[in-house]
Amino acid sequence: MKVIIADSLSHETHDMLTNEGFTVVDVSKEKSRLLDEIADAHALIVRSATKVTQELLEHAPKLKIVGRAGVGLDNINIDACKQKGIEVVNSPEGPTQSVAEFTLGLMIAIARKFGIAYTGTKEMKWPKNQTLGTELHGKTLGIIGSGAIGGTLAQYAIALGMNVLAYDIIQYDHLKQLNNFKYVQLDELIQNSDFISIHVPLLPSTKHMIDQKAFQKMKDGVYIINAARGGVIDEHALLNALETDKVAAAALDVFETEPPTNTKLIQHPKVFPTPHMGANTVEAQIKNGTIVAQKIINKLKE
Repeated sequence: MKVIIADSLSHETHDMLTNEGFTVVDVSKEKSRLLDEIADAHALIVRSATKVTQELLEHAPKLKIVGRAGVGLDNINIDACKQKGIEVVNSPEGPTQSVAEFTLGLMIAIARKFGIAYTGTKEMKWPKNQTLGTELHGKTLGIIGSGAIGGTLAQYAIALGMNVLAYDIIQYDHLKQLNNFKYVQLDELIQNSDFISIHVPLLPSTKHMIDQKAFQKMKDGVYIINAARGGVIDEHALLNALETDKVAAAALDVFETEPPTNTKLIQHPKVFPTPHMGANTVEAQIKNGTIVAQKIINKLKE
């Protein structure tokens, strides 16, 4: 059976599949080959770059399974896959540690004004008097989405002496047992958090979940962190909140359009932007690829 790797993955992923006897074709560096190669493929593995559209699926009559090496599935047409009987799998557990650690780093970066400090010092300006920051200890962190990544971040934050409020449609017992952790409704979280971190997928129900009305309810000087999906935050509303000092700073690893085109937001002095790199560690990439590879092996060996 034939497996197509459409986006760059670890060699461990390739090795797992070839060791099971599959023919593996990697088109990550020659995307123009994808349409031709997928014609007789039984499985397709993507990350976030390749879009699995209905048009692409029309060229794949033998396709049985699509694997997304990562968490979100917004680059995959789920309905089209269902209509064709194609199973869709992902690896939500793969990037947990990497993204949780990265998010904590973003929180510290904006609380302590790393962006100003780094840029100014590199430019030989010594901007110490512009870097008065705030501690995380004793502050309240609001986590929207308490799954694997959000739940792990909660534990990190509590270890630093933060209080954690969380909102989720699913409430996890192991988190309820933590000291200084509490599940609340979204409005209560928004109104009472000093830091707010997003950890939900981009769905019709979450698109622009954080909008102008949400910002109006927040504390003055709140810090926003988003390493999940860009469309959850209304970027125009965020820009307005930054310019009116409602938001003290925002750390954004994801954007509504990627690469981002909102120049005013990216270049705003209170924004600490990064290029969707939360899961970009050696460990996460190995886990993402091998978890999906195992699921594909299980499916094709049925």
